[in-house]
Amino acid sequence: MTVLDPRDVVDEQIGTRLRDAAVDPRPDDFLPPTNAGVEGSLGNPHGPTVVSPEIHGSESVRTIRPGLVSSVPATQSAEETEQLADWQPQVTAPDDEDTEG
Repeated sequence: MTVLDPRDVVDEQIGTRLRDAAVDPRPDDFLPPTNAGVEGSLGNPHGPTVVSPEIHGSESVRTIRPGLVSSVPATQSAEETEQLADWQPQVTAPDDEDTEG
């Protein structure tokens, strides 16, 4: 079974426009989903490798990361994403995997 890639679907604007960081990531996103914007199946927003690290203390897809919460957003985002990758290794590409297609 092939998973439909939402990046290939043309949508019609109805109501207020919202942006999904998994589909349209931006450099200033706080706690962006892992692999958001990556080409190929690794970056499919509805696939198993695009996962949001969520806020500190959330236990939806991983254990709670122990320790202090940084007052620097970029530092906190990196620490939460690192802990997510440790807990769910499928969100990171193996070193030898080609992520281009």
